[in-house]
Amino acid sequence: MTISKDRVVPSPLPDSWKLKEIFATGIVLGGYLALMTVIFFWAMKENDFFPDKFGVRHLNHDEMMSALYLQVSIVSQALIFVTRSRGWSFLERPGALLVIAFLIAQLIATLIAVYANWGFAKVQGIGWGWAGVIWLYSVVFYVPLDVMKFAIRYILSGKAWLNMLENKTAFTTKKDYGKEEREAQWALAQRTLHGLQPPEASGIFNEKSSYRELSEIAEQAKRRAELHTLKGHVESVVKLKGLDIDTIQQHYTV
Repeated sequence: MTISKDRVVPSPLPDSWKLKEIFATGIVLGGYLALMTVIFFWAMKENDFFPDKFGVRHLNHDEMMSALYLQVSIVSQALIFVTRSRGWSFLERPGALLVIAFLIAQLIATLIAVYANWGFAKVQGIGWGWAGVIWLYSVVFYVPLDVMKFAIRYILSGKAWLNMLENKTAFTTKKDYGKEEREAQWALAQRTLHGLQPPEASGIFNEKSSYRELSEIAEQAKRRAELHTLKGHVESVVKLKGLDIDTIQQHYTV
């Protein structure tokens, strides 16, 4: 309920339900968190990693259930801070109500894991040492969630495949990823469009052409496009004011 009162940065463009992105993000992030829980349980049950590194005692079955409960509670509710923002989650301050709700919920979960001895639920208190270890484990594996979120959005945008397969910029050795070559292609298209160069004359853009010549051609095409835009603007203003364009001596040429 506190999400409805959250403090978020509005989208710069009209937004819509991106179901593909929502499902992909949910599957990847959910799978990652589930894997981290499995690894935590394995490290807690099958080896002495936590006792050796942090000096905590070994846990019995009921205590392990309390530890798992606290770990799942922390990471599952902390996930909202990742999904609520389009940038880094720690750079966009959430709403006060959302933070308070998270802190209260995790305080209660921590107290239950530390002190609860409920036979009917098969849980037993693990103490503050293990609670601190679980919080540290959860914070460490929270950090990659933002990176995974960015990666999912970038892959679904199609830019990754376009750069690798179409533009072939992933493994190129060209300067600035072939920027000058793309500028030359654009200049050729502009000159052909404005009648400065016939299409069959494109042979001048071979491997021996200098980049200086290509840059000059691109600049000429850019200036010609700007002049056409200026001419159209002047003619539209003349027509808007009701002037006779035929009687006006034009002092500009294109």
